[in-house]
This record gives sequence, structure tokens and C-alpha cells, in this order.
Amino acid sequence: MNELDSFLKTLNDVELAKFVVFRFQDFVGTSKETIIAEAKTRNLDHIDINWLCKQNIETNDEIKNKCEQCGSAKFYTETDYEMRQTNYISYEVAIESERCRICGFNPDKNSKGLLKTIKKKLGFYRKTRLKRPEIDGNMFT
Repeated sequence: MNELDSFLKTLNDVELAKFVVFRFQDFVGTSKETIIAEAKTRNLDHIDINWLCKQNIETNDEIKNKCEQCGSAKFYTETDYEMRQTNYISYEVAIESERCRICGFNPDKNSKGLLKTIKKKLGFYRKTRLKRPEIDGNMFT
């Protein structure tokens, strides 16, 4: 059993549905087949997945760090490197941030502010990950 299989087994149905909706296109080949197989073993078709994706993920209320996009509390630490320069030298700085394992949202990389909030309300980000995509039935045939 590989890492993806073991991760998928730890997800409940709502988390799996959100994982399929938000992250399915990020995978290739056998990984996509593994995700589809896990959904089929749980008897989930595209209608169930779209319905479950609209549900809230049940987490412990004591957990303060929840994803803004999907409500999950499952994060992993992501490290990016940034070049900084002084007068005579340049150096790399490691910047750590947390990314949601379910939907891939990283709040540290998505800047917040009044202008972005207004644009989001007006629909400027319809084609980005801020809007939940729909799953069609073709992937389950």
C-alpha cells in the first residue's frame, strides 16, 4: 500500500468528496485510478460526491486551525525558498507555510485584504480554486 492509499483510507466520506473535487486534476495516471477506486469502494458516484462536497467536515471544535476553503484541520508544512540580496551577497531563506491536505489551499499564499474580498464577492475569482468545481460523471464510467 502506497502513501496515497493509506491517506485516502484515513478520510471520511465528506473529506474524500472534497479531496476528489478540489485535487483530482492535480494527479496523473494510476493515482487518479486509485482515487476513483477508493470512491467506488465506498459506493460514491459523481452525484454523491457533489452533494457531500457541499457538507461541512466534522472536526473537533477545539481545533482552531481550520481551512478557510473546505473546513478541514488536516495540514502539512510546505517549504518555499526565497532569494534575498544585500549589498554584496545573496542568500536563500526558507519560508514555511501550511497547506491543506484536502483542498490544497494555502492561506499564507492567498493574500487577504479589502480589495480581494470585494473582488471575491463580485465574482472575479470564478475560475480559480476559490470556487468549488463540479464533478461530472465521465470519470466514474
